[in-house]
Amino acid sequence: MRIRDVDAIMLRLSDEIYERDALAIKGGAEHPMEVLLVMVETDDGLVGYGESISYGGLYAVHAAVKRVLSPMLRGVELGGVADIWDRMYRASFRLGRRGVMISAISGVDIALWDLLGKELGAPIYRLLGGSPKKIKGYITGGYYKEGKGIGELVEEVRGYMVQGFRTVKIKVGGLELSEDLKRVRALREEFGESLEIAVDANNVYSFNEALRAGREFERLGVIFFEEPIPTDHPDLSAELAKALEIPIAGYETAYTLYEFRDLVARRAVDIVQADAAWSGGITEMHRIGVLARAYGLPLVPHYSAGGIGFVASLHVALSIGSPMIEYHLRPNKLREGLAGDAIKYQSGEFLPPSRPGLGVRPSEKVIEEYRVRG
Repeated sequence: MRIRDVDAIMLRLSDEIYERDALAIKGGAEHPMEVLLVMVETDDGLVGYGESISYGGLYAVHAAVKRVLSPMLRGVELGGVADIWDRMYRASFRLGRRGVMISAISGVDIALWDLLGKELGAPIYRLLGGSPKKIKGYITGGYYKEGKGIGELVEEVRGYMVQGFRTVKIKVGGLELSEDLKRVRALREEFGESLEIAVDANNVYSFNEALRAGREFERLGVIFFEEPIPTDHPDLSAELAKALEIPIAGYETAYTLYEFRDLVARRAVDIVQADAAWSGGITEMHRIGVLARAYGLPLVPHYSAGGIGFVASLHVALSIGSPMIEYHLRPNKLREGLAGDAIKYQSGEFLPPSRPGLGVRPSEKVIEEYRVRG
């Protein structure tokens, strides 16, 4: 079975930016919800689906798939997916080992695994050695939004708990520390120990700011402190992890096994967060998970975009023994609309997909509704 074509469709939920994190507020990283849907078709008509993180670079990631990866993969035998990953990485080595190129590789790799599972008639996590078990989910929310106060935040989190989730992560770093502490404190006072709270600074703090904030979060019983400082400073993150009792989580903004190797080997993180649609696909995320396991660290997958990316990370989580996985419940038709019923949860736990490959069923209606043309 050979690859006949690699195609990609640009999808944008809306041009409206209705929620913001600290990096958007302080770093100008503003972007609408965008997803690149990748499709790999074989010469016998089988189609595999993947997703690439775009984050404001939708056209660039699309070009990387269509103009760089697609031509080199046409006619290639669909044998070892890891071999094809290495081929894409080596061939694009000079173009960049982070960012746009790795995002493009991620989407293609996910689609290749989807094809492999369909060909062999098994879910991807089974091919990776995993078993069909449930996995705890946590919900990310608490984004900054005009007119959204503490009362609205409390009700938002209450809604997550009503749906069965008892662990949430909220955004920090976009306001003065004293204001963010009020937000975390309000949740603790409202829900007590029935709610586990984590925080995410999206890389905006300096070392000293993160140290001060981390000590305050410790007093409030926060379970982990995500991406406190820029990913480019693993040595500083290691110092921070050593100075604080609160676990440091990150860094989803790292790319490939090689960048995670530096974070893990330097003990810059206590919790490893990778994302199949971002870090290099299922192939590379699984490698990152094995690395984390060798150092005694848990892999807790990151998630923030379309449904296919979440399902891909879920398969890796099931194969590597992840204790927990991130999810969102904010309105996003590119989540359920692309994944279909491959995303199922009960009482705050995600069920393993049952169909071969990823198990996703993208909606043609959703694709046409949110397709970016031109």
